[in-house]
Amino acid sequence: MCVRWVFVHKEMPSATTRFLSTLQERPNPLRDLECAAAAYQIDDIRQAMLRCLEPPITARFPHVERSILMASSLPALWFMRPELLMALATHCGEQVAHNIVDDISAMFDGLLPEGLNSRPGPQRR
Repeated sequence: MCVRWVFVHKEMPSATTRFLSTLQERPNPLRDLECAAAAYQIDDIRQAMLRCLEPPITARFPHVERSILMASSLPALWFMRPELLMALATHCGEQVAHNIVDDISAMFDGLLPEGLNSRPGPQRR
């Protein structure tokens, strides 16, 4: 009877075994050059966003800096642009803030899924 249990147990791997084998089958992102390049670009964009935030801005809007630091993906940084724009506009004016955010938005070219790219101009009705 005990032999039968061992035989069945070997045929049906445990959830832990299935989980570990799944992890081993996944490609290692550190070896994937495209993923490494994307990580480098994420850091470049993050640093560009953080450089815009001067001490008076971060004192008034600490959540913007914190959110940029904690963003773990390009789409997360992409969706931080309106908050960055708002924080910058209170400090240096709306036109200057739009110019800065437009420059940062250009850094995302070719890195986002098609649905997240901004429209080239205002939408006409």
